[in-house]
Parts: sequence; structure tokens; C-alpha cells
Amino acid sequence: MANLITGNPLYGYETGVLTTKQVKIKAIYWGSDQTGTADIAAADDVLLSDANGQRIWGKRAVWDGDGDYVPYPDGLMANGLTITTIDGGYVYVYIY
Repeated sequence: MANLITGNPLYGYETGVLTTKQVKIKAIYWGSDQTGTADIAAADDVLLSDANGQRIWGKRAVWDGDGDYVPYPDGLMANGLTITTIDGGYVYVYIY
């Protein structure tokens, strides 16, 4: 399965561009798939950046399965969105 770059949420499990458009982010979720193929392990990293390479959001797992859910009630604007780093798990980006 490849990264989903259309629809809502945008999601992926490998590095690459999710969108080149300007988006308003509602929430970001990083989690394991619980099958062993894309689980988060301790010290795994995830990093999202914009089209200019500026960090939008990132996290390092402290323990196995240490994902994250970050809501942005007022929205977080990004000009393009790329999964720059992802060592494990899936990242979901919910947009307005």
C-alpha cells in the first residue's frame, strides 16, 4: 500500500510528498498498525515538513507503540506537506 495523497485524511507510512497544495491541518495522528509491519518502536522518529523543508511537526517515540495525536482546533497552515522521516507506524493528517 502506498501513501494516500488524495482524500481526507492524507496518510502514509513511507517518506514522500503528501500534497503540494496549501492545506489547513485539523489534526495529526501517528500510530502503529498492530500487525508488526508498521509498528512504532522506541526511538522511532516521524517528521513532517512543508514545501520549503520547514518542520511542521515531529516526534520521537519513547517506548514501543508511543504514537501521538495532536489536534489543531484553529488549524495549522502548511504550504505543501511531506513525510520527511518515518521510521515506523503510519501518520494521518486530517485537513479542514
